[in-house]
Amino acid sequence: MTKPFLDSGFLLTLLFKTSGSQKAWEISRQLEGPLLLSSFQIFNTENRLQRQITASDSTPQLRAVAAAALQDFRWYLEQQVFTPIRLDYDIAIDLATQWQKHSTGDTLPALLVLWPAMAVTTGATTFLSFDPRTRQLAKSAGLKLLPEKL
Repeated sequence: MTKPFLDSGFLLTLLFKTSGSQKAWEISRQLEGPLLLSSFQIFNTENRLQRQITASDSTPQLRAVAAAALQDFRWYLEQQVFTPIRLDYDIAIDLATQWQKHSTGDTLPALLVLWPAMAVTTGATTFLSFDPRTRQLAKSAGLKLLPEKL
């Protein structure tokens, strides 16, 4: 059974109409069951969209796009396209910290290390991401990557 976990970049690609949105939805529809999100991802996504809606420097067009994305996101949660999954954040942060300490390259932003650590902590089998940096960590942890190639 596939247990998919997606990073926030993949999630936002699903919510906004971008050049990769169609591909992201095609990949998502091939999987059985809902897409797993942590409560942190849900909070982070809603917060980001809400800030765009209320930002004083946001254009009416950006506000409308963010409002539509927020509405869609909440509907997808209600329809269980995305399902919140419980995880032990201490374990995920400890794993991300270990990866960061053993990294031989540039230090990645914290969230980019945290997404694959959360996936491992939830017992995910598949990691959905378009970011080569998070994909490398997930692959090193033994997760199947989708899309298979960028």
